[in-house]
Amino acid sequence: MKFMHESEQTALLVRWLERGRAWLDELQTPTGLHASSAADHYHALFGRDTLWSVLLVLEAARLRPTDRVLASWVGEFSARGLRALAATQGTSERDENEEQPGKIIHEYWPEPRRWPEGEWPLWEGRYYGSVDATYLFLIAAATVWQQVEGGRQLVEQLWPHVLAALDWALKYGDVDNDGLIEVMPRQPRGLGLRNQVWKDSNDALLLEDGAPPKPPVAWIELQGYALAAFREMRPLLQAAGAEAALLRELEERIERLRKGLPRFWLPREHCPAMALSPEKQAIPLVASNMGHLLWCAALEEPYASQTAERLLQPDLLTPWGIRTLSRTSYAFDPYSYHRGTVWPFDNAIIASALWRMGRRRQALMISRRLLEALALFDSPVELYCVLPPEWILTPTTGGAEVLAVYTRACKVQAWTAAALMLAASQLLAEAG
Repeated sequence: MKFMHESEQTALLVRWLERGRAWLDELQTPTGLHASSAADHYHALFGRDTLWSVLLVLEAARLRPTDRVLASWVGEFSARGLRALAATQGTSERDENEEQPGKIIHEYWPEPRRWPEGEWPLWEGRYYGSVDATYLFLIAAATVWQQVEGGRQLVEQLWPHVLAALDWALKYGDVDNDGLIEVMPRQPRGLGLRNQVWKDSNDALLLEDGAPPKPPVAWIELQGYALAAFREMRPLLQAAGAEAALLRELEERIERLRKGLPRFWLPREHCPAMALSPEKQAIPLVASNMGHLLWCAALEEPYASQTAERLLQPDLLTPWGIRTLSRTSYAFDPYSYHRGTVWPFDNAIIASALWRMGRRRQALMISRRLLEALALFDSPVELYCVLPPEWILTPTTGGAEVLAVYTRACKVQAWTAAALMLAASQLLAEAG
């Protein structure tokens, strides 16, 4: 894109928007948006993936206020996503698959023949091992209510599900009543996910001795999601005539979350840690998770600016996007699923956060790097590797990093398609 005529570059960006929409349309099914294609690993409804896809395309549409075709498509896409998650929302207490009333599903496999291999804690194809999805559902509902034509009517139709999700968030999120949101798996046989956030591989979070921390663990992005969910729900509740006591409770929860955030701060790194241990000690890992906290507008100055600058340092920033984990961290591995790879949707969230902060030049830099990588793959891949030069023996790279395939990555991933739409929209907005 660097050497194209302006009209050619605009045409290419519009084409990326169209391709992103086409990929997302292909992933739509009667039961909802599938996280990846039929040829990939996650051809099922995943709550978190659906919600981030919705939130990213909503942001893409917001950046193109005169594109009525895009706005209409985004409205329909968002409605389908929210309805699918409302239809699979938890209704009872069941530890076997970690279901709870109001909780948004982690994954739903409607066809038994496609269930994951091995023993996986499904109940009628459903597993609820996700702490963040319910907060994201509330944020998405509030965004649709505010932004989408007909969004208020949709949210009114789904209002019992919205209230159930809010009730879950208030009742179950803070497992030890310290004001923070934690992950505490409940599956009685130890099946399912230990890390019930987007970095959900079992080795995504490690202590310095190489062992995973015991639960409960407070992840940094969960605090932001909860704070944003409670904040964004207030105007909806006021419009619905909610009782003053509920509004006061939301204010109190927001204040407790804000007071808890300094526990994550790493003074030497000038940014928040990836998570807190059960003892509420910062686990000193510098990771992309803090970009999600910025997206939630959860940090006050000067901490927000310091965090934004930390994300753009060379140990995290590569020519093709921001790594999931700093290359100077004790747990770094550029070949791992969540400890050094680059995820397009993660980068889109960071780019969106920087744009909202007024750091447009930095946001556009990330979007350009993201699109350049995806252009090389010519597909909305789930993730990819960026290898440091010292990991390459031959041929010599002259000190440059190397883009590499993550061999087990899904080739067509929903939230990557949404991410490229967001990146293209940013670049088009800048071009005018």
